[in-house]
Amino acid sequence: MSLAVVGCSPSGEEAAFPSRAIEIVSWATPGGPTDLLSRALAEAAPPHFDGRRVTVMTRQGGAGAAGMQYLQGRAGDPHVLGVFTASGTVNMATGRIPFSPGDFTPILRIQIDPFLIAVRDDSPFHTLGDLFEAAHARPGEVSVSGFGAASAHFLGFARLRAAAGDPDVRWIAYEGSADAVVAALGGHTDAAHTNYNIVREHLRAGTMRVLGVALPVEALPDTPSYAEQGYDLAPVHWRGVVGPPGLDPALRADLRARLMAAIEDPGFREYMERAALEYATMADADAFGAWMAEEVATSRDMLRRLGILDE
Repeated sequence: MSLAVVGCSPSGEEAAFPSRAIEIVSWATPGGPTDLLSRALAEAAPPHFDGRRVTVMTRQGGAGAAGMQYLQGRAGDPHVLGVFTASGTVNMATGRIPFSPGDFTPILRIQIDPFLIAVRDDSPFHTLGDLFEAAHARPGEVSVSGFGAASAHFLGFARLRAAAGDPDVRWIAYEGSADAVVAALGGHTDAAHTNYNIVREHLRAGTMRVLGVALPVEALPDTPSYAEQGYDLAPVHWRGVVGPPGLDPALRADLRARLMAAIEDPGFREYMERAALEYATMADADAFGAWMAEEVATSRDMLRRLGILDE
């Protein structure tokens, strides 16, 4: 793949890019999946950015607003990038943050992390149908643990529940996905809605099993997807890279090409395999931008349906 700058003239910022170190802004918790993606990119990217140093800047606060405000303040600067996730679009949908996808320049969606439903190994449920049939038969008695109240995880499960006919399932929110899985493992909830990486060790130990996964996961070849069980949807957690507003189109194309090369780096591929994540690049940057806008709209519609948003 050619990494030449896609510019129209050899002058100004376009010709000089990159002229200094690249900053990757992360507004996620250090050590979490988004932070790990940021650091894997920072490690893989330098050879594809003419040897320039690539650093991660963590700017937490305000449900991501602090980092987004910083990125927005660097309008037109291709040396500052941000790792964006499904949580960001949910926070936009809820109104927790005063931003929209149009406030940033979409560049590249990189990965998806399909949601799944896991239960303790001795659970009486063996399919998603078993779980939802029990919930229909015993309203309010079946519980599912997961991360957050109005989170991407919560909305992913809400969409699945809607596809199952809206049975009365209690969502028990936890501050972390690992805590939600421990709750199911300890019998405090009937199931956990999470991602493969969070339950991987429990599956290997034989203490948990998966009823269904939103999209096929290579590590779970015998687990049927939601669609294969009659639920026509595939909610996923996703992560990608955006730039500040006002990026020159030629520079955006150049950034996308360089990042595409970086995520093919052997070290980055090893990180993806270790984390059991799926590559999910899209046709182009505009398709990624449309995806983000659709995610906000879908989340907002579901929040209104649930009575969480009044507008």
